[in-house]
Amino acid sequence: MTVIAMDRPSTWPAGRMSDLDMADALGCEVAFIKGVTGSWSRQSLSTATAERTQGVQTCIRLAIAHALHTTGALTLSDAAAVAAGSWQVSASLLKLLEFRPRGCRPDEGDAEADPLMQFVPRAAEAIPIAAADEYLDVADGRRVYWRKPRRDAYLLACDLHRLSRASRREDTPALQEEYLELLARLREPEDHVCEWIGTVADGRFRPPPDRFAERSPAMRQGIADGRGRSFADSYATKVSVNVSLAARSMKRRALGLAVIDPLRTAASRKGDGKA
Repeated sequence: MTVIAMDRPSTWPAGRMSDLDMADALGCEVAFIKGVTGSWSRQSLSTATAERTQGVQTCIRLAIAHALHTTGALTLSDAAAVAAGSWQVSASLLKLLEFRPRGCRPDEGDAEADPLMQFVPRAAEAIPIAAADEYLDVADGRRVYWRKPRRDAYLLACDLHRLSRASRREDTPALQEEYLELLARLREPEDHVCEWIGTVADGRFRPPPDRFAERSPAMRQGIADGRGRSFADSYATKVSVNVSLAARSMKRRALGLAVIDPLRTAASRKGDGKA
């Protein structure tokens, strides 16, 4: 089990994270944070200062950049460019990372609801959530695709929150059954939609010229094309990065919660048994 403890109060609730806070939350060196934000500044995407503070959406973009660099094997400048240019992805992740039920005002008690239980102390968030997690797939180190569940995960979270509240008021078998059915969906295999969102090269992320006029490559068409070949067969290399997991782990570290690796935990328990 890997636990990263913050030795100072979390600045996440205030929505302002310093470079050092973000380095702790991502488990990286401050130099990486400065490198990414410096790249954004050179492209006029943000303002660099000696003691910069980051809002939540910028933190999500930093988590995406870190995951693309460490897992997706992109250079720092390419990872930074994709994270900054794929604004629709960070906006989508924000809806679950900072979940607000539909119709709820920020000053209401439900504003801090967590229907997917992403931030309870013992959540094993190192396990992907099939019904909710979104991915950036990088083909041949340059073409970037956004892959996400076909069914809206935010609506699922809203339904879970509604049923949870309703069952607290009136605990009936019908409500329990509906709630358990929705919970089961979190681990079921999910049908995904996949969209080509751009191409990265030399620290620049360029969107498709015209996604409506030009047919995008096979990955946008789904798991298999008309000839029965999977999209993975259409490229020399393809790396999938779970950006939801990257953002979730980042926030848990920022809150001072444990980030649990289930494989290491299982190996540790096995070793203890042998002893």
